[in-house]
Amino acid sequence: MNAPITLVAATGHQNTAPARIPVRPLEPDDLLELADLHRHAYADRPGQRAGDPVWIGPSTEEGSGRATEAASLVAFGPDGQITAALIVTERDGEAVIDELFTHPDHRRQGLAEGLLRHGMHLLHTLGRPTVKVTVEDNNPAAMALYLSQDFRRLTDDDTDTDYD
Repeated sequence: MNAPITLVAATGHQNTAPARIPVRPLEPDDLLELADLHRHAYADRPGQRAGDPVWIGPSTEEGSGRATEAASLVAFGPDGQITAALIVTERDGEAVIDELFTHPDHRRQGLAEGLLRHGMHLLHTLGRPTVKVTVEDNNPAAMALYLSQDFRRLTDDDTDTDYD
């Protein structure tokens, strides 16, 4: 069973800083390359088939959001090819990470962590005090990454949005 877990973090915690990897803002011209990257990144997921359509953008599960272009980023290699991506949207005034994925050939190089840290830094400078993400409970790598960046589980009892 894949149960979703919502995590939240303060964007201004001490571990956030601009990435030390080559990053740039996500651009509209990146969408075809991102769709291909997304397909590769999730090829090992149960039920994923080559050629399946890919959705890149705000998830529809929690209502529509609008992209936060200033905090949506891509990491790229020396040849300029995108190797990882972070897509952040805004829903009901809150920053939400919709996607964070890395090409399988570029995993374990700190790209996702670098994008996450840089994105959180940008969100903080944009005045967004917190960011949320939903992770499936069967994704221990993603859970470990977010917990290492001071995310914590959001429960039904959480009504306070001050996570400092």
